[in-house]
Amino acid sequence: MQLDLTETLVQIAGSFNLGVCRLSAGGELEGNFDGGIRAWMQAGFDEKGYLLEVSQKLEEGVLAHLTDRFGCRLLFFRAEDSLFSFGPYLDAPNTRRIAEALWQKLEPEAPDRGREGIDSLFEYRSTLPVVYDEGALLRVFQRVGAPLNGGKPLSLREWEEPLNPVPSAASSGSREEWYEQSMAASMIERRYRAENTWLDAVLTGDEEKAFGALRDLSRYQLPGRFDSLRGRQNLLIIFNTLLRKNLERAGIHPAFIDEISRTYSKRIESCINPREVQAIRREMVAGYCRLIRETAVKGYSPLIQGVMNDGLLHLDGDASPCSLAQRAGVSESYLATRFKAETGMTLSRWLRLRRIGRAKALLTRGDLSTSQVAEQVGILDVSYFIRLFKRETGLTPGEYRAGLRRGGNPESKK
Repeated sequence: MQLDLTETLVQIAGSFNLGVCRLSAGGELEGNFDGGIRAWMQAGFDEKGYLLEVSQKLEEGVLAHLTDRFGCRLLFFRAEDSLFSFGPYLDAPNTRRIAEALWQKLEPEAPDRGREGIDSLFEYRSTLPVVYDEGALLRVFQRVGAPLNGGKPLSLREWEEPLNPVPSAASSGSREEWYEQSMAASMIERRYRAENTWLDAVLTGDEEKAFGALRDLSRYQLPGRFDSLRGRQNLLIIFNTLLRKNLERAGIHPAFIDEISRTYSKRIESCINPREVQAIRREMVAGYCRLIRETAVKGYSPLIQGVMNDGLLHLDGDASPCSLAQRAGVSESYLATRFKAETGMTLSRWLRLRRIGRAKALLTRGDLSTSQVAEQVGILDVSYFIRLFKRETGLTPGEYRAGLRRGGNPESKK
């Protein structure tokens, strides 16, 4: 019964993005307790000894709610002769001002750290999840753990650190070594995981999902490193390179990868203030997601992949079902049958959607008229292009562009 309950609580913690650590009765430690922050402050910090002291002071049926010296929250409870910790987490977004206020209290333990101490504390706190409705989290834990307390909700007990007083700080060299080996290593690992999660989100073509993952990734940005205009441009160049390599996983034709990558490289270098860099970052993520949706061909047969790439490369010219079949060396009827079987839509419909998608991308530019956009997607009759665009989007090209200028997704406001 207890095993089922603890597994349930672990799953609940996961839904809040909380880390889980378990100290067994045999002294085995599973999971990461605090990301190395205490080892950074106190060289030789005994993690098991710290948790053992918590376990000895905590009765079963009690949920301990700890606010630690670093302004972070942790939850502890005992079950099956094991101690479980959940967290650390924050109850409000991290800010540098909060980190500075916390460091004023911590500085006597590390007087030689100075500004570096504030930077490191801010960096650490920026990697932690934020639980905006902490009350809901506590109530869920208390109620789900009720069977551990005779059917009554777990008793909530507020604790404050230090549970185990921290001795005088060791030499800065020792602390630096522990920081590099413990806290920094943990955050680097988390950053790489967040980076991969973001790239996977972009591959879905879902802009909302990609932006959410990018916000999570931004939590792991080292303070000070990318604060200047040049630093922000360098960070965006890194993102552009990652996105470029990411498109290869989706089977995107190299011609499209090169085109979008070169376009954003030029725009990044031309930025003259941080606001422009921020705007390009959002547009760049949206642009790569859009390209994924419009041009990904991975998973189709070689014939259909070739036809798709050929069609995309010639959207502004000869990209009719007849010409595509001729260049592929098959009959138009055979291609139509194979294309519908693999994609679920006709080739004509697919080409029409690709043209509209390309037109949307071109409309984000303020230097192209509607007739120029129509020409670049292979439609010479402007009136027909406007009718086609409105039929597919519910908006005329002019209305779509006006919606872009107001911000957001124009189609969601029609």
